[in-house]
Amino acid sequence: MPCCVRLVDSSFFRIGSLVLAGLFAPGALAAEPTREDQVRAELERQLRALVPESPSEVQLLFEGFKPEDGYRLVETDFLLDGQPLAVPSLEELNAPGLHRLAVMKVEPGDHTLVSRVTYTNGSWSLFSETNGFLWKITASVGFQSQRGLRVNVKASPAIVPNAPDPRLKLKLTHAVTAEMIQPPQDEPAVTPVDAGSPVKSPPDAGAPVKVVQPSVPDAGVKPTTTVVSVTPPVERTPVATGRLRLQVTSKKPTSATAFVRGTGEPVKLVVPTAPGRKPQDVPLSAGAYTVDLIADGFLAQTRQVELTAGAESSLAFALVPAPKATQAAKVLEDHIELPQPLSFDEKKPVPTKSTLTGLELLVDLLVRQPKARLRIEGHTDGREVPPPARQGLSDARARAVADMLVRAGVAPSRVEAVGMGDRSPKAPNLIPRGRELNRRVELVLIRP
Repeated sequence: MPCCVRLVDSSFFRIGSLVLAGLFAPGALAAEPTREDQVRAELERQLRALVPESPSEVQLLFEGFKPEDGYRLVETDFLLDGQPLAVPSLEELNAPGLHRLAVMKVEPGDHTLVSRVTYTNGSWSLFSETNGFLWKITASVGFQSQRGLRVNVKASPAIVPNAPDPRLKLKLTHAVTAEMIQPPQDEPAVTPVDAGSPVKSPPDAGAPVKVVQPSVPDAGVKPTTTVVSVTPPVERTPVATGRLRLQVTSKKPTSATAFVRGTGEPVKLVVPTAPGRKPQDVPLSAGAYTVDLIADGFLAQTRQVELTAGAESSLAFALVPAPKATQAAKVLEDHIELPQPLSFDEKKPVPTKSTLTGLELLVDLLVRQPKARLRIEGHTDGREVPPPARQGLSDARARAVADMLVRAGVAPSRVEAVGMGDRSPKAPNLIPRGRELNRRVELVLIRP
């Protein structure tokens, strides 16, 4: 009996030693790779075999509205991973169809595109509920890039017909697809791993290639296959650049701050006005820009400029001393009051020359409030023209003032003209002085 006991004890300790050795052996606790991991690893191996040295690329696209949609693009800003992109001009992006914003090489991994666009109503109508609106839309999308693939990110504006609020009438969405940068030459397509039949190789080198990715089957479920069409690459377009030359003059040496807004992030620079100083050169991407100039003690000014690739454009500013505080434009409950209101002679659509100095004050106010817009309401008196013509005359007066502001440099998208006829008299039409006060424009500041 003791002998038997010793034999059992010895076997027990040998078994225990084997168990402990197995537990502490390297990799003993590691789980075996799942079916999904095996499929993913095999697909990555096949892709690396096809394009082992190809980089990772991103192509950014933008789809313009059709002319009949009635919307016009007035501002864009696209940022990839926080960096602004040089994109085509607003004139090109306003055309219908698909436009290429940029094509660039990127590091494999996660990326984010932020798209900011501003639209306005291209066709003005007094009775439209969306008249005078600016749709400022921001949308973003995250995506992942891999070696050998080009990721296509398309930004598309769309109209929401049944939007409960006019501010929600437009939206911006992104779509992400991928394609191989260098389709394999004379190679069979990647075959699925234990799933389905092989896909035939493409007949021509430039024809679309199919990459087959098998799904991981669950118990009792038949495996499926996803086929992704890969199209040939699109040629890269170099970024077009131009040069802006800024010249600022004044009667005494000073400095002004210029804000350049358009393609990409705004540019802020200090421009000295010393006599004989050469213009300041600013390299910029081709496109449309707004240049605002602000200097202490002087009226602010603004200009619109279009830069073309490989060319230069010049802007000249002459600083005008600002008036005293009592002679400045004032805003009372969103209505702008000029020290000398714009007045009109009978039956004339254009303001009298003696009151045109108020336009400089309006420009100064709009430059210092870059997010605000101006609505100009034209009025007539009750006798200067027959009743059927009063609406047209009031329209012409509002448009004349708007056109003067645009010629002074204000962006057209910031000015709205409306005719009110003789429906809102400011004074009685019985006396000449009352009729003179009624021949006017009202200036309404619209803040976001």
